[in-house]
Amino acid sequence: MTSVLVAVLVLPLLTPAMLGLPGSRPSWFVARFATAASAAALGCAAALTISVWVRGPVSAVVGHGSNAVAGWYADRLSTALLLLITAVATVVHGFAGRYLNGDSRSSWFYGTSSLLTAAAGATVCSSTLIGLATAWTLTGVALCGVLATYSQLAAARQGVVRTAISFAIGDSALWVAVIVASVNWGNLDLRRLPAAVPRLTADPFAVDVVACLLVVAALARCAQIPFHQWLPATLSAPTPASALLHAGVVNAGGFLLARLSPIFGASEVATHLALLAGALTLGYATVLMLTKADIKGALAYSTMAQMGFMLTVCALGAFAAAIFHLIAHGAYKATLFLGSGAAVDRRNRHRHGVPPPEIAAFRRITLAVAAAIAAAASVTVAALLNPPGGGVVSTWPLLIFAAAAAGRGLYGWFHYNATAGGVVSGIAATAGIAFAYVTVADRAAHWLSVGLWPAHAALSPWWLVAVAVVLAVTALLPAIPPAANATRRLYVAALSAGYVPARRLPFHRFPAGGTTTLLPVPAGIREVA
Repeated sequence: MTSVLVAVLVLPLLTPAMLGLPGSRPSWFVARFATAASAAALGCAAALTISVWVRGPVSAVVGHGSNAVAGWYADRLSTALLLLITAVATVVHGFAGRYLNGDSRSSWFYGTSSLLTAAAGATVCSSTLIGLATAWTLTGVALCGVLATYSQLAAARQGVVRTAISFAIGDSALWVAVIVASVNWGNLDLRRLPAAVPRLTADPFAVDVVACLLVVAALARCAQIPFHQWLPATLSAPTPASALLHAGVVNAGGFLLARLSPIFGASEVATHLALLAGALTLGYATVLMLTKADIKGALAYSTMAQMGFMLTVCALGAFAAAIFHLIAHGAYKATLFLGSGAAVDRRNRHRHGVPPPEIAAFRRITLAVAAAIAAAASVTVAALLNPPGGGVVSTWPLLIFAAAAAGRGLYGWFHYNATAGGVVSGIAATAGIAFAYVTVADRAAHWLSVGLWPAHAALSPWWLVAVAVVLAVTALLPAIPPAANATRRLYVAALSAGYVPARRLPFHRFPAGGTTTLLPVPAGIREVA
C-alpha cells in the first residue's frame, strides 16, 4: 500500500502540472481534470483507510536504521483526515466547474487549490517534525494563492495580506519550535513519538517552550485571538475557496496538537494558553456570528467559534474527540458554504411571505428554559445508555456541544410547534438524534484513538462547563427586559467589531459630469466586491 499512499499525495499535483504545459485549455476541461484527479485521490484514500484499519500503519519513508529522515506514513488519524481533505477537494472542484465556468481566473483557482490539497495531505502524513513543518508552510503559501484568485479586487488583496501576516507569525513560531526540538532531541520521528516521551520530558523547560510555540502556530492557522481577523478578510475569494478552507487548513491546529500531543499534553503552560485563547475566541466569535447580516460572514465567525471549541477540547486532553469534531465540522461547514447562495435565495423568497408572530419576552424565556431542560435530559439519557469512553478517547466534551445544539434546535421547534403533540415529537426526535450522535462520536473516537498518546489534561473539565454556562446566559439576555439596554449596546459593539478595518483607506471612482471624482469610503464600511 506504499504506492497508494504516494498516489494520494501525488494525484492532486497532476492539475498544476497539466496547467504548466504550453497551450490553452477551456475552463470546463480544467475543471473536469481537477475533479477527476481529486476523485482518484479520494478513492486511493478510501483504499488506504481500509488497509490501515485491517493491517496497520503504512510507511513510505527514507531513514537511517529504524528512524525516519523524511517521507510519509499513514495511521488511522492520517487516513481519516486524508478522507476529509480529498472528499472536500473533490466536491469543491466539481462545484467550481459550474461556479467558475468561463471565468478567466478559473485555471488559477484549480491549480492553487490542487496544490493546497496535496500540501494538506502531506501535512497529515508527514513522518518527521521537519517534514510536518515544511508541508504546513507550503499549505499556507498555497492558501494565499487560492485567496488571490481575484487579485484585481482590493478586498481580495487585503485578505491575502492579512492571511499572509498571520500565517507568517504562526509559521515562524512553528519553525522556532522545530529548531528548539531538533537541537534538544534531534529530528523527531513522529511514528515513534510516544516511545520518546521519557526522553522528551527529561527537559521540562524545552517541553514548555516547544509546546507554547506549537499553540501559537495552531492559533494562527485556526484564526483564534489574537490572529482572528484573517478569516473574515478572506470572504472576497470565490465561495469554493471558503469551502476548501475546511479541508485541513483552518482546522489544522487541532491535528497539530493531537499529533504532537506527547509534547503539548506534557506542558501545563501550553494547555492553559490553548484553553484561554480557545475559550475567548469561542465566546467572541459566537457573539459576532449572531450579529452578522451576510451569510458568508456569519459562517466565517461560526467556523472561528468552532475552532475555539476544538482547541479547548484539545486543552482538556480529549484529542480523539477534537479530531472527530474537526472532521464532522469540516464536512458540514464546507457544505454550508457551497449552499450559501441557495440559502440567500430561499431567504429572499420567504421575505415576501407572512412574517412569524411576535413572541412576548416571558414566553421566549419559557421556551428557552424548556428547550434547555429537554435538550440536557435527552443528551444525559443518551450518555447513560451509551457511556462515552474515558482517558484518551473521552468524548464527554462533545456532550456539551450536543446539548447546546439540541437546545437551540428545540427552541426553534417549540416556537413554531407549541402544541402538546409538537412538544412530544420534538423531544422524541431530539432524544433519538442525541443517542445517534453520542454513539457515532464515541465509536469514532475509539477508532481514532489508536496511535494517540494518552496525555492527561492539566485542566479541570469544569472549565468547559463554565464557558458553556456563560454562553447560555448571554444567549438568554435579550429575552430579559432589564437587560435589554445592555444587550442593545452589546449588539452595536458586535456589529462594529464584525467589520474588518482596511489597512489603507480605499477610494472608489464615480463619474461626475463627464469627469472622474475620487470619493473616500466612509469609515467602518467594508468594501464588498
